[in-house]
Amino acid sequence: MKKAWFILLAVAAATGCLEKETTNTLYLEADGSVTWEVFECDVYSSAEEAEDRLREEDEYLRRAIAGRPTIVESLEEIGGLDAQAQLLRDRKPFSLRATARFNDLEHALAGLFEAAEIGAEARLEEKGSRRILTIRPFEIERGNEDWTVVHELFRSDELRFVIVSGKFEEAEGFSIEEQGRAAVWSDETYGDDEEPALMRLAWSVPD
Repeated sequence: MKKAWFILLAVAAATGCLEKETTNTLYLEADGSVTWEVFECDVYSSAEEAEDRLREEDEYLRRAIAGRPTIVESLEEIGGLDAQAQLLRDRKPFSLRATARFNDLEHALAGLFEAAEIGAEARLEEKGSRRILTIRPFEIERGNEDWTVVHELFRSDELRFVIVSGKFEEAEGFSIEEQGRAAVWSDETYGDDEEPALMRLAWSVPD
């Protein structure tokens, strides 16, 4: 199963034969809230029959123009507020941008895990100007379907975190990039047979 399937995240699996490139960026705003931004680009149908391709692409375009593409519903399902979409390219291959707001990073990830029925817990601690995010997978039986979902999620490199004001300083299970401005779930953290372990991301914000 493709990593991209887990990233909106078992919530917005690909519909029909639509093919797309998807990027997910979570912006940590100065007030502690999170803006989740999704780009879908190069969207087209790979259905075998021309009639089916036309139907799927027309449906995608219709929903995008109306501001209710599937990705908006998925962001709302995981608890996103003020979810909206902007169609960037109205002819094949299509492109759009969707955003939603969350109270904080803990709520964003907790909603994701709950909606996708993924066995993991997110917790955000505040210690003065320091913020510490801890993600802990639940103990589940190795080899079953739930273990596979959690394992693939924790090996994914599809979620990118960007801090608007401050700097990422410490990470376990993440790769810190751009001199502390960004962090990405590391796809090199776990091997094929390794049990997903605790993940941790720490950063400081201006006083």
